[in-house]
Amino acid sequence: MTETGTVPHDPADDRAAAPRRRPGGRSSRVRAAVTAATFDLLDEVGYDRMQLTDVAARAGVNKSTVYRRWSTKADLVADLFIELAEAEAPTPDTGSLARDLEELLREAVALLKRKRIRSVLGALISQTDDGSLARARSVFWADRVGRSSAIVARAVERGELPPDTDGDRFMHAVFGPVYLRLVVFGEDVDDDYLRALSRMGALTGDAVPWTTRDRREEPS
Repeated sequence: MTETGTVPHDPADDRAAAPRRRPGGRSSRVRAAVTAATFDLLDEVGYDRMQLTDVAARAGVNKSTVYRRWSTKADLVADLFIELAEAEAPTPDTGSLARDLEELLREAVALLKRKRIRSVLGALISQTDDGSLARARSVFWADRVGRSSAIVARAVERGELPPDTDGDRFMHAVFGPVYLRLVVFGEDVDDDYLRALSRMGALTGDAVPWTTRDRREEPS
């Protein structure tokens, strides 16, 4: 203590009082930088020409950091794609099958119209022989259709669809035209198209072979 009765300032006190960086903070920053770099390069040069060394350089991190987390570019893109699936919006619950389908399709279109999302989708669709990307496609579709199948379950409870409706088949049939037009053909879809598609799915749900009974009767 000094002659004035005050305690001398110790710089260590400032260090102790400063907020500590959370564990994994650097890891989160690296992932964010690599994610942004990957999206940019997929958009600029495409999947075939993109290299992990280019991703590291664009992200401003050491290439060994990238290779330690993702041994191949397929692993990297697949990881990002699965992350996209987990970030999907909640499944709508409006009390009507037609309105649920319309909202769900509108959300899907908004997602697919994002340039970076379509870049990743393009990579996964074009590389049919890569095991990592194939697994990512399976995870994405299973997650997407699985969440959306809740709409079918609620519609069955309300009596809008038969009890043995196969949720996976039903949602594949509803999503298929939108993904085909936007991702494969590069055509736009408007609200009228989405409204018509959702109403068609709701009206014909009990007239199309989308039932668990039909799946059980398929030859092995």
